[in-house]
Amino acid sequence: MLAPLLAAISMNQSSYHGFVQHDFEVAGRRALLVEPKKAAPGRPWIWRMEFFDHRPETDLALLNKGYHLGYVDVGNTFGAPLPTFQLSSFYREVTEGKFKLNPRVVLEGLSRGGLYAYNWAIHNPDKVAVIYGDAPVCDFTTWPYTKSPSDWDALKKAYGFPNDKLALGYAFQPVRTLEPLAAAKVPIIHVIGDADEVVAVEPNTGLLEKNYRKLGGTIHVIHKPGGLHHPHGLDDPTPIVRFIESHFNDSLGCAPSTCIPAPNLETRSRSAGWGDRSWIDMHLTGIRSLRAAESPVVILGDSIVQGLAASAEFRGELAPLGWLGLGLSGDRTQNILWRLDHGILAHPKVRAFVVMIGINNAADDSPEMVVRGIQAIVNKIRAGSPESKIYVMPLVSPGKDAKDPTRRWTTATNRKLSSIDGASICQAPVGFILPNGETNFELVSRDGIHLTAKGSSEIVRELKICNSSSN
Repeated sequence: MLAPLLAAISMNQSSYHGFVQHDFEVAGRRALLVEPKKAAPGRPWIWRMEFFDHRPETDLALLNKGYHLGYVDVGNTFGAPLPTFQLSSFYREVTEGKFKLNPRVVLEGLSRGGLYAYNWAIHNPDKVAVIYGDAPVCDFTTWPYTKSPSDWDALKKAYGFPNDKLALGYAFQPVRTLEPLAAAKVPIIHVIGDADEVVAVEPNTGLLEKNYRKLGGTIHVIHKPGGLHHPHGLDDPTPIVRFIESHFNDSLGCAPSTCIPAPNLETRSRSAGWGDRSWIDMHLTGIRSLRAAESPVVILGDSIVQGLAASAEFRGELAPLGWLGLGLSGDRTQNILWRLDHGILAHPKVRAFVVMIGINNAADDSPEMVVRGIQAIVNKIRAGSPESKIYVMPLVSPGKDAKDPTRRWTTATNRKLSSIDGASICQAPVGFILPNGETNFELVSRDGIHLTAKGSSEIVRELKICNSSSN
């Protein structure tokens, strides 16, 4: 899924505790941004993920120090993957649009808002200055499971879990997906009541603190002795504000998120083509197939590769030659890096790797950053499998028409592929765009992204040419 290009947005003004509030819509969602009286240097901002204006002491203190305050309503969706794209649309609007806010933001996750904050941050660690969690949910099997049946049903619907078993077996709760944040040196502060009866301390903040310290991350927890889930925050938010100000630049200069290995938080199950299976299960299935192969050519990618590997053209022409498609729906460059670290590079006799990845990064990352991510993939393969050949296939998604942001983004990305070192760049398949500039829907599905059977045949042909020309 791709975020839309920035567009002129109709804004209304209101007042928030004496500050100017701008009200508008982004990606069909209600959004707002509150301006300080005078913006601090660098135009920093804090992003309240949920429960806007509940116990706003910290938000008001930062407004008085020149921070902007943002919020977008993505509904009661518990940090589910799909709404994270809508969060990204808001981020792009306020950092690249009219307001030009700092590209690194303070994320504020209050209660269930912790799921929103951490899940967005894991996708975008290079865009996060600090995470402030207030009695945050860091594992949804501790809440709402058993504690709020209606919220549990809503969570399963938001995530696309078809049953309790798949939801409870979800491998990537925030308490266990902290490596990208530690790699980016994102500092974390939590405020908790030690007797919280809603969001239990130990399996949430307690475990997250323990795991983050093991990874070398900076985390500070403010305990309220005997405190319950409510009231949130601190009457005097000075310790929170001081932490944010003193650690705001800790993550400055980190690698782009496209280069930081991270698991795919995808949970769509059936609509991702996985049946009642998880992303990690599909990854492990691919590893088993790889181990059984004697001297394979491995294609790494997303749903385009997943669909290609299932096509009659691939199964008839490439699979008999030992080609193996390891594409998974929703994958980005950082997910391929994670999968390389978790089994793909363990095979000692891969003849060649084909890298065909990047379109899902378009929601959050520039073409330049995606090419850096592809270079990181090439470097990791070269280090882990030095005898293997490496090919990079240009992105093939032309969008629905010439004005589609997909067209412009993929074109810009493909133009930069020539800078990649250590891999052969395959020829971009022709015919996906007609001479008049229209998308050729004989080769591309109506979404402008995925392949038809004829499109798969064209990719298979180009892969064979690319492989043979380098032998």
